[in-house]
Amino acid sequence: MNELLIVAGAGLLGGAMNAIAGGGSFVTLPALVAVGVPALNANATSTVALVPSALASAYAYRRDFRGFEAVSLAVMSIVSVVGGALALSCCW
Repeated sequence: MNELLIVAGAGLLGGAMNAIAGGGSFVTLPALVAVGVPALNANATSTVALVPSALASAYAYRRDFRGFEAVSLAVMSIVSVVGGALALSCCW
């Protein structure tokens, strides 16, 4: 039961931190490792668990998103997705 409270509390705090300024993984990752989750699994779990807060923040700040003078938001998004896919493919 204590493990559930630790992980749930860390998830709520990490989500709130991500919504405000980022850095929620600084709370969620150590909490998962502390309750016995292996480091690699804890890292993946922490990343996936914080996706809803990132999506909520993106929605809340959607009017503030715009491209730079020479680069549109669409181009930046495509480059980000391709870069993430390449990074993921290098790890496997």
